[in-house]
Amino acid sequence: MGDMPVRILFDVHAITPTRSGIGEYSLHLLRALCDQPVEMILFSNGRCIPMRSASDIEEATRDIADASMYSPLHLWELSMHLRSGGYDLLHMPDYITPPHIPLPLVCTIYDLIPLMRPEYIRRSLKVRLLPLYRMLVRRALRRSVRIITISEHSRNDIRRMFPKYASRIDVTPLAATIEAKRTPLTDELRGRIGARPYLLYVGRHDPYKGLGLLLEAFARAREDAGFGDTRLLIVGKQDARYPYLDTVEALGVHDDVVFLGYVDSASMPSLYSNALAFVFPSLYEGFGLPPLDAMGLGVPVICSDRASLPEVVGDAAVRIDPENTDEFSAALLRIVTDTALRNRLSEQGIERHARFSWNVTASLTVKTYMHALHD
Repeated sequence: MGDMPVRILFDVHAITPTRSGIGEYSLHLLRALCDQPVEMILFSNGRCIPMRSASDIEEATRDIADASMYSPLHLWELSMHLRSGGYDLLHMPDYITPPHIPLPLVCTIYDLIPLMRPEYIRRSLKVRLLPLYRMLVRRALRRSVRIITISEHSRNDIRRMFPKYASRIDVTPLAATIEAKRTPLTDELRGRIGARPYLLYVGRHDPYKGLGLLLEAFARAREDAGFGDTRLLIVGKQDARYPYLDTVEALGVHDDVVFLGYVDSASMPSLYSNALAFVFPSLYEGFGLPPLDAMGLGVPVICSDRASLPEVVGDAAVRIDPENTDEFSAALLRIVTDTALRNRLSEQGIERHARFSWNVTASLTVKTYMHALHD
């Protein structure tokens, strides 16, 4: 390779308008890689686009359809481009890999929830097709020269499930995905949620996210007069598999819980900034970005004590056992009524947030690339 920068082909098909965590990881990592001494080429809709600045990412991902990263046509086209040569390494930001890879591969594996705790996502496609999921993950691990994951907890899970590949795993912690700048509520959001104080939840509705546990704890906390008229706002695409609207009705808190559905990324800083606190009761996370986003805006956090989350929040959050309704509801009541606690958590959260940086993530990722090329 001499003095020429290494050429990394990166599959950007997770970066869609309604992107999930994989898309956020891909987008923010690529933006930070603009300042690293590697040449990134973006594979998008059958094209290879050199990345010279962040604007090239926007151009490359403008017309990507949701779920296209799993399309057999997409994977076949990627294999065809790899055969043409001209690249030193392929980085796939997920466990789905193309059929033919004639150069070193780096894969990012975020977590192994379907294998470690299938009961947490019983209705998901990954669990319903668990043998296929296991085969695809094993194939990705086998084909990868290096494997990136996002927390020590995830690295330990991969080591336990696939000890053969333990020596190949590198940890590159993530960083916040929204700008740490407090903003007032937009008129549109104010019209939807009113003027009452609120707690905020952001995430999917899969059972392992703990939303049902949060609703139960919230209903319990609402019974105390000190809780006042505090509402609970739930942000995230509603999932027909999990009828939490029925849960809210059964608990008698339908006037106090607002399901906002999907909220565009531009509006999220406003929602976070004006929350009394952010609540994240997930039972399993590969990393857990939302608490970090909240802390960056000085929003107090109540967080599960499970999986990787203690790595992210440290001592800058109220950590609870989300399956202990008494403990959980007491924490909600305390965060609503204790101004001094909220102020302390706000300061500690901002300090904790500053420890994480996408520039560090990008630098560690480049180290993995170099390791892969010289293994």
